[in-house]
Amino acid sequence: MKLKEFFAPKTEKVEEERDLIKFLSEVELFDNLTRNERRNLSQHLYERKYKGEEIVFKKGYPNVVMYIVKEGELQTYLDSPEGENLKTIKPKDYFGEVGLFLEEERTATIVASKDSVLLGISKRDMSRFIDEYPRAGSKILRKLASVLCTHLIRTNETLASKRDELIDLQKRLEDSESQLQELKNSQEVDKEKS
Repeated sequence: MKLKEFFAPKTEKVEEERDLIKFLSEVELFDNLTRNERRNLSQHLYERKYKGEEIVFKKGYPNVVMYIVKEGELQTYLDSPEGENLKTIKPKDYFGEVGLFLEEERTATIVASKDSVLLGISKRDMSRFIDEYPRAGSKILRKLASVLCTHLIRTNETLASKRDELIDLQKRLEDSESQLQELKNSQEVDKEKS
């Protein structure tokens, strides 16, 4: 065995770790961590591969793992893949983060639309990471709070817009009903005259 062949697996592992640490720096939730903090976090992650059209999880499943999309693409459905796609999830996106902190079931069904590679971290492993590295854990929690607040603000804006649309539709419906009633009354008066 040549010396180069002996060291090849170790070199490959070092390169994979370096690539993973770089990848984590590009994920919004972890972009404020130091290289060393990302390395420590990477020790708590595991990799899962999904084929295109494979279900990652269904609505109602236990929510105890957060996933980060490393490669591929996923689709989000309210109930089943036969329904309307709510959102496309791409590399560097993450989902399931709420399950790390709350005892909630999955609120949607996620399906791989292409062959995909996901990085997962369980609720228990995230808790361990936060306990072992409280400074890094604090950074992640602050970033997550910021992201969730931003989502909440956008959701409130969307709800306000939809409420305004609904009020407008209701007013138009009432106007149409009023016009229809006036037309009926006018026709009855015309019948009585003839």
